[in-house]
Parts: sequence; C-alpha cells; structure tokens
Amino acid sequence: MQHTGTQTIETERLILRKFKLSDAQNMFDNYAGKEKVTEYLCWPHYENVEGVKSYLSDFVLPEYEKENTYRWAIVWKESNEVIGCIDVCASDERRRCAELGWVLGDNYWGRGIMPEAAKRVLELLFSVGYERIQAKHHVENPKSGRVMKKIGMQYEGTLKKSGIFKDNNLVDCCVWAIVK
Repeated sequence: MQHTGTQTIETERLILRKFKLSDAQNMFDNYAGKEKVTEYLCWPHYENVEGVKSYLSDFVLPEYEKENTYRWAIVWKESNEVIGCIDVCASDERRRCAELGWVLGDNYWGRGIMPEAAKRVLELLFSVGYERIQAKHHVENPKSGRVMKKIGMQYEGTLKKSGIFKDNNLVDCCVWAIVK
C-alpha cells in the first residue's frame, strides 16, 4: 500500500477536502443535526453545534496526521458549504480492502452528488493499492444501495445482525463491493 492520506479532490460540482473546525456549523445545519439524515446511520443526530465541534477536534482532525486516513468533507462549490462526508470507515490492509461510508444532507439528495464524490474516491483508493472496496447499508435504506450500484458496486448479500444502529441495536445490512 502506498498511502497518500486525504488529498483534495475536485469534481465538476464538488470539492472533497479535509475537514476544518470551522466546518462545524455547516455540518450541523446540513446533516449532522438532522434526525432525518441520520435515520439509518450508526450514530444519532447531534443536538447542538458544540457536539460537532468536539467530534471534529477530538476525533477527526487528529486522525489526519496518519497517512492511511481517508476522510473528506464534501463541499458544494456553488455555496462553498460542507454538505456531507465520505470516508474509509474500515480498512484491512493485509487483504487490501477498504470500506466506505458516507452521509449527505437531505437538501442535496437525488442530485447524483454522492455517486459523483464516491467515483473519485474509488479512483484514489485503487491507486494507493486497495483491491476491494465495499460498502454496507441498513436494509431499510435502499437509496444508499442505489448509490452503490451507480458507482459500479455489485450486491453481495445481506448480513444478518451485522450493523450497529444508533441505539446499539443490531441490524441487517446489505453488502456491496467493487474490485480493481
């Protein structure tokens, strides 16, 4: 593996870049503070922007010091606002496998934004040596599966009680993957 860490990536409509502490308000307003957006995620929505700031300063920003950290803020070029996140949420370097996770603000759903971001992230991850990239979604969230299909992933099956939901209940997850 030849890790490069989180590099800035541009697409036609997006900038994918490292998070900054100053992104906390955009994150809270556009997705992290919205129960509707986090409905099928493993973490609950934030109650206030201070919680988002703590998450960034205590967890996200220190991780950027590692070359094998891949976590991007998704910035909408038109407004220069952070509207989502895409990251490698799990990695098995021995098997050269990465797992992607993402979240996008509901005001931006249905515009092809996540496939646009994810395709570029796939390119970068394959270039550093990953051979398999997978993603999972809660069985009750097929819209996330449609994104996976749009970026070339194949449905591999449903794993029973394999995901931890935000209230610590186990849920069934659909697994999708693409290989280099």
